[in-house]
Amino acid sequence: MKKIFLSIYLLLFAFGANAQKNKYLVDEYGNPMHYSIAVRYSKYNIFLVVDSGTKKVTPFEYLNGSHLGNIVLLQKAKSIELESRIQKDSLKFYRYSIIENDSIILKKNAIPERIKYKWGSGSILPNYVAADLGAFNVVDKKLEIKIFRINNEKNTTSVIIYNKPLLAPSSLSFNILGTNSTKNVKNNTNLIVDEKVKGLRIAMKNTDINVLYAIIVENIDAHSTTMLEPRWKPIKTGGIVIGDIDVSEFTKPGKYKISIYPKTHPYAYWKDNTLTKDFLFTVEKPKEKFFTAKELLSSVIVGGLCGLISVLILNNRKKKAAKILTQKSQEKEIARLQLESVRSQLNPHFLFNALAGIQTLMNKNEIDNANRYLVKFARLTRNVLDHKDLISLTSEKTLLDDYLQMEQLRFGFQYQITASADLDVENIEIPAMLLQPFVENAVKHGIAEKGSEGKVEISFTAQLTDLILSIKDNGIGFDVNKDYTGLGLALSKNRISLLNSIYKETPFLLDMKADKDGTIIKITLSHWL
Repeated sequence: MKKIFLSIYLLLFAFGANAQKNKYLVDEYGNPMHYSIAVRYSKYNIFLVVDSGTKKVTPFEYLNGSHLGNIVLLQKAKSIELESRIQKDSLKFYRYSIIENDSIILKKNAIPERIKYKWGSGSILPNYVAADLGAFNVVDKKLEIKIFRINNEKNTTSVIIYNKPLLAPSSLSFNILGTNSTKNVKNNTNLIVDEKVKGLRIAMKNTDINVLYAIIVENIDAHSTTMLEPRWKPIKTGGIVIGDIDVSEFTKPGKYKISIYPKTHPYAYWKDNTLTKDFLFTVEKPKEKFFTAKELLSSVIVGGLCGLISVLILNNRKKKAAKILTQKSQEKEIARLQLESVRSQLNPHFLFNALAGIQTLMNKNEIDNANRYLVKFARLTRNVLDHKDLISLTSEKTLLDDYLQMEQLRFGFQYQITASADLDVENIEIPAMLLQPFVENAVKHGIAEKGSEGKVEISFTAQLTDLILSIKDNGIGFDVNKDYTGLGLALSKNRISLLNSIYKETPFLLDMKADKDGTIIKITLSHWL
């Protein structure tokens, strides 16, 4: 009898362990998928884990009107867990709130006290802990999470998790906004757009996620498209919200189509036709106006005077500009323009390589990896196409993390990114995408063939007033003295040369060493700290 009870107990234990293992949506290694759902500009992070029955996760739909807001769309999810990675000694300074369906307060200015696990001093996140923000039933629900640090509420990060069916816009009406009046217009209407017309007002039935609904204005004849993200405003009665389109979007004569739809895809112009409502209208050519002799004479006189004044002002400005502009500033401006040209070539180079990576995974029929690659690629694209000259070390690390995680899906290598404790990674800035081309070279031409034995190590260190950025791999190495035709490496060398012509007091030094055991690339930013 004891043996029977023991067997039953072991079976129940094994069943429970297996159920726990399959509770969450996991990656290819069987680990729970942790989605980073706070925008990259935020100083605070939030991670999401969903149950294994979840059909779809769309982690980034930026919240219109808030640079620190984000929307996460879920399909068929039942439960989620939330966590934040915070330095252990700073937990008491953080507060977070969670609101369900805009009315039920689940957490209010709570302190993240429960710790799921912590990182050791030698890890990539020394002295950090994973703070448990709670587990929640999200069946047909909307959750809003807000997190901030005491005395810094203006930088509150907010995330909306939406696990409800999205609806097509309904109860739509369209009104022309005039100088002193509004006029309702029907579908397939001809409009005369004159100086009295100020715009087009769209009214739709209120939803609990209005901020997700965008407008596309398409000039069918001119083959041009503009996406708008209106700030939908509620009116006092009827559960209706309104959004306005400025007249500048439809001044040219021709056929127009306006589409109202919820954004459900990282590519903003992609829309689900089943959730889209269209409105068609035609802008007629303006009628010819005839002027009297008096009006023509007045116009000629006024135009002549304005032209004369403009010429005098322009000549005066040119003379002043010629005196102020020195040879030194001219050289600096030329270098800056050349630098922008180099970066504009690097961005397409990176994007084409990334798309080639997706194609490779698809050709191998690795659909899951291709999907994961595409999700990371979507977020990374935003960073790459951001035209900031300088970004923080934290942002550079995030960009490199995203890129290396993408390439891990293809090649299976290992990597590590570290920053010395004496560096203020949040406030120290470096030129954007300075390291990515060199890291890409280490992966593609160094360790790609080594699989799981390949390793890339990236470090940020300080040496007196110098900032040292290094990339080390255990690949096959290459002749550093040879001129290669690869676009990324050549452009990066040229970019460093141009940076030196701008930052003359803080020169950039590039040192590359390679042998059969690997390659070490070191970039020194002199007197940068």
